[in-house]
Amino acid sequence: MEAGPFCVIGCAAKASEGLESMRKQRVWLVLTLLLVAASGCTRVSVVYHFADFFIEQTASDYLSLDDAQMASWRPALAEALARHRRDELPYLATFFDDFERGTRERLDASTLECQLNAFEEIYRRHLRLAVQLAAPLLASLRPDQVRTLEQRFQWDAREDAPTQSDERAERRAAKRAERWSEAAEWWIGTLSEGQREMVREATASIPDTGADWAAYRAARQEGLIRLLDERAGEERIRAYLTDWMVDHRELPAGLRQAWPAIRGQVAGLLLSLDASLSDAQRAWLRDRLSELRDDFMELQDRPARAETRCAA
Repeated sequence: MEAGPFCVIGCAAKASEGLESMRKQRVWLVLTLLLVAASGCTRVSVVYHFADFFIEQTASDYLSLDDAQMASWRPALAEALARHRRDELPYLATFFDDFERGTRERLDASTLECQLNAFEEIYRRHLRLAVQLAAPLLASLRPDQVRTLEQRFQWDAREDAPTQSDERAERRAAKRAERWSEAAEWWIGTLSEGQREMVREATASIPDTGADWAAYRAARQEGLIRLLDERAGEERIRAYLTDWMVDHRELPAGLRQAWPAIRGQVAGLLLSLDASLSDAQRAWLRDRLSELRDDFMELQDRPARAETRCAA
């Protein structure tokens, strides 16, 4: 999956360029992002208390659900949120605590590698939880709702269809650099011109895999629509979504091979930016990470951290 650097270091809902392969699947990804409870990277504690409402509204609007379908789904949503609070918040608290300690001085490559691995594990855990929530909703869709979902997929594809002209590619690269710079400024404060140039150079060197992701996404969406037309049960739909969203089975070789290069560029950019931080920027970053850690601790009924894996 193509991931922007500041998505990778923690705030899942800040994903812009990041996680682009997943972002278009709004039905289940928005569940994931809201379950992470960091929507827009505002205070997590505020958003978290309204997560059930936001998730219900998003699912209902996207899938055109009726009242009976929503009523049937609410117990599963409540259970998932309770499980998330109990099982996932300790991992998130540990992630941000480890990262805050790792950034007190300059980051080293081994600490960053551990944090990238930790984030990917946390993200997969949340995707798996989102799949558990999405499967019963999709299995409940009537034929007319399946057609509506198919039309939404087609509309999204037209809106997001990448062009291959050099002019368009340059424009996409410039927009991506700007998005990454904006995300960086949320984490570390105003960038210097030198830091902006670091971001521009890194984004320019990352492979443009938009067309490949679009083709892969379209194929998987078509497969999902076929399952829904066959009235496949919840178990088959859950397995299909897990293969697609969590385990990336049948991912084309080109995309699978591109990911290590993308991750390497992300890691290089993060290390370069970290080395360039002013004292004020490092303090800003530590405050952000501490705030998220504290939020995820306070939201737990019995505050705890998962096993520490990336100590400074």
